[in-house]
Amino acid sequence: MKISALNSFNINFRANFSQEENDSVHHMADDYGGQKIRGAIRAHIYPQFLFMNDPYDEYMPECAASIDDVFIPNIENIGAGSYKGASLFRNPEYLDLLKKSNIKTIVDLAGFNKLRDACEQKNINYYRYYIPLDYWSKPIFITNEELFGKKENELYKQALNKQEFLAQMQDYKQKTESERKAFMDEFIDFTNVMNEGSLYIGCDLGEFRTPNVLALNAYFNPKWQGDKIEPTTEFIRECIKNMYNNLSAEDKNRLGFTEEFDENLRTKLNIKKDGN
Repeated sequence: MKISALNSFNINFRANFSQEENDSVHHMADDYGGQKIRGAIRAHIYPQFLFMNDPYDEYMPECAASIDDVFIPNIENIGAGSYKGASLFRNPEYLDLLKKSNIKTIVDLAGFNKLRDACEQKNINYYRYYIPLDYWSKPIFITNEELFGKKENELYKQALNKQEFLAQMQDYKQKTESERKAFMDEFIDFTNVMNEGSLYIGCDLGEFRTPNVLALNAYFNPKWQGDKIEPTTEFIRECIKNMYNNLSAEDKNRLGFTEEFDENLRTKLNIKKDGN
């Protein structure tokens, strides 16, 4: 599946577009199917329409024979017969075009009910791996030194006696361990879905959550056969490094780590065997 001229236009959807730029995109759309594609582009360019009942979300260009003939923000081939991009919750009719391109599963990072319902109606697999706003602040991405140091400071301010202090710290450490395990259970399930390939993965616009979760998959999934995507910021890279240091031996085993993969990952993250 090639990427169409419209999709390769690579618009920054959070920018403020000049009238000249918008007109340029609209003229381009007219050359690729007229008013209906123009309407689909308009719906994605102006995010203020995102949750409105907008007639443009009903449009399906009559000339569309494949996914190459429609406009999907940030669509990109990621290998393993799979693609990433903006969520199709506004354009669920495009799912038919994805099926023609052998896409068997939609991985939804934003949790849109409309998209789930559309997948069920069109008999295409739907998998929800929800990425909330606080995803990168979960305990798996934070060092014990920072996490427990902050908790200790909070408890010091409460003027607890030693026994109370130790008891609350122990409870907090157990809670942290439990939250990290729950995260890994969901993440390992996500990597197993990714390894099946032939999927389309996306968040609202496919700009931040999508590439960074794909980077997480590329770093920690030894069986992934697609592109080795990198994080978009140094902050995310640091989160990935912290996650590695928080992995248990059981986590690595469940992910399928080999000694070679583990050593290569440590080298890539500039981590020594002692975790520093």
